[in-house]
Amino acid sequence: MQTRTKSAFLLLSVLVLGIVIGILVSGVLVNRRMERIAGLRTGPGIAQLIERAVEPESEEQRARIREVIDAAAPRFAEVFQRTHEDMRLLSDSVMTELSGILNSEQMESLKRHMELRRGAPSPGERRGGQFPGRRNPRERPEGDGSPPGMPPPPPE
Repeated sequence: MQTRTKSAFLLLSVLVLGIVIGILVSGVLVNRRMERIAGLRTGPGIAQLIERAVEPESEEQRARIREVIDAAAPRFAEVFQRTHEDMRLLSDSVMTELSGILNSEQMESLKRHMELRRGAPSPGERRGGQFPGRRNPRERPEGDGSPPGMPPPPPE
């Protein structure tokens, strides 16, 4: 191998390694952020948020704040759940109305998009970087005879 080829190969290897490391670090940071956001929906998460905002003057004040938050935690959870259900009902209603306006391709695209938003899983539910229900856009449904990454055969 020539020196020029070796240098190019080494440079390319370092570039690829940097990209891979960047992707992994980015994934870890996103997962941590999602966990932190999900934690705010709980009593202890809300208590931490309030404590950071008000900076309690004493342990007694901190304990009293915790008592109030712990008493309200079930109500917070109920409101989060109810709001989630209301949003799901509204979304389903809009999807039903749009089904008479959009063509089948547009409707399918919208359904996939909504499933991704709706099914945004907690970090523990992710599988190999994919969301449940999400398919690789290069995958084809089984049985159409086309290899992955290739368009399906034209209809006859």
